[in-house]
Amino acid sequence: MLFGSVIFVILTWFIFNFKLTEVPPGINGDEASIGYNAILLSRTLHDENGRFLPLFVLTLDGKDWKQPVTMYSTALAFRLFGPAYSLLRQVSIFYVLISAGLLFFLIKKILSVKLAVFGTLIFLATPAVVIQSHLALENIAPIPFVIFWLLMIWKYTQERKSKFLLWAGISLGISFYSYNGMRLIMPVLSGLTLIYLLYLNNFSRQKSFPALKFFILGILPFLIILPQVRSLYPGAIFGNNRPVTISSYQQFLLPYLSFFDPSFLFITGDSTPYHSTGKHGVYLLATLPLFLIGCIKAIQRKQPILILILASFLLAPILFGIVGSPIHRGSRLIALVPFYVIIATLGFSVIFEMNNKYFKRIILFFISIFFIVNCFDFMRIYWFEYPGQVREYFSPPLHLAFEKLSEKSQQIQLTPFIEEGLYKEQNVAAKFFEQVYFPDKLQKGNLKMDFPQNGIMLLRSADAETLEKKGLVKSDVGVELYNLITKYK
Repeated sequence: MLFGSVIFVILTWFIFNFKLTEVPPGINGDEASIGYNAILLSRTLHDENGRFLPLFVLTLDGKDWKQPVTMYSTALAFRLFGPAYSLLRQVSIFYVLISAGLLFFLIKKILSVKLAVFGTLIFLATPAVVIQSHLALENIAPIPFVIFWLLMIWKYTQERKSKFLLWAGISLGISFYSYNGMRLIMPVLSGLTLIYLLYLNNFSRQKSFPALKFFILGILPFLIILPQVRSLYPGAIFGNNRPVTISSYQQFLLPYLSFFDPSFLFITGDSTPYHSTGKHGVYLLATLPLFLIGCIKAIQRKQPILILILASFLLAPILFGIVGSPIHRGSRLIALVPFYVIIATLGFSVIFEMNNKYFKRIILFFISIFFIVNCFDFMRIYWFEYPGQVREYFSPPLHLAFEKLSEKSQQIQLTPFIEEGLYKEQNVAAKFFEQVYFPDKLQKGNLKMDFPQNGIMLLRSADAETLEKKGLVKSDVGVELYNLITKYK
């Protein structure tokens, strides 16, 4: 069992690392700002604004606040293994693997080992999870904390030990600082937890008090500091998701109800182009029948934990209406994936319970074929078509140019330069790759400078052609838009 688990983890790690820096192509501003500040924090304990170990980091010219969970986990990874573009994105893969392990353990406890294997496969094949695993963004960070919260609630349900509720509260409290969307989801999950605990204790004040107390004690420290956080980091808590004036119940319900649009969930996917292939939804279409069966089964079983999971999936997005959230933004609700997976797995369990073995085999065959075809179709499009579809939302593969500049400058002992216009144009991406490849060693140059004999400069191809006509030597970097210039061959 242990050997098989290790092999599965290693295999999954390599699969998720496939084309990691090519899909999507290049880096976007959010990824680069997280990477740049994570490097600074790992080296100096200060962010780009000079703040010492800030809870939130203000980036992108003061326009965006980055969340501490992703920022500091990335900084820790850079501190342990050294900064690298691939490692920046591998932090997201790490979150996926941790989530998969916790989810396997939870489904194993609630259902069975066989169903846990199937549930884990559903989770790892979920389009939203796969896409977010290749982005160094914060969207995926809440998942392990949500699963751990649910696992602790299950442990309390089974053993009635209040310490599990303390951990459940702490986990939800941390999730509040993992992603902006959790500011709206965490209160709902907390409310559902309180109702759940009251139900388990027959709504008795005396019996419920210890349970409620420990859960609240776990979550309370993360809420008590909010006034101080808002004072030190104005705008960091809600960012652009500020409450809006609600003029009608339709306006309030639209973002909530839009989340359950089947075409969005299973066909078109996220309205943000690089969060979807455009042909696959948040979840695989093959899992829809299983999920619907699982919903019915959860209600029929009347098992408290299953009702909590179903209620969490159905109610968690309810508050998105108060901030006027854009519709069809599945990436904002990726924390709900574990609930979906568990319910779909429960639906799959119905097939195992069939008495007619012949009919059961037929159903299993068709479901397996549908799942495999759906999964491979998604992977094919994601790995080979998606990069071209989303190229405009990411910078050119600047890392290849920096890599070649580093290689050439070290190979022939030349001083590395970058054309200052190109550096300013690429902004935070250039700052990140400078820290990765040339910490404090990359000089800035311009087209009018007296080019040094021991220098090598990265610049745009058009500018390189101009300098080539003046007698300098141009060389390729593997990226069409950029070239290197030296004085001699």
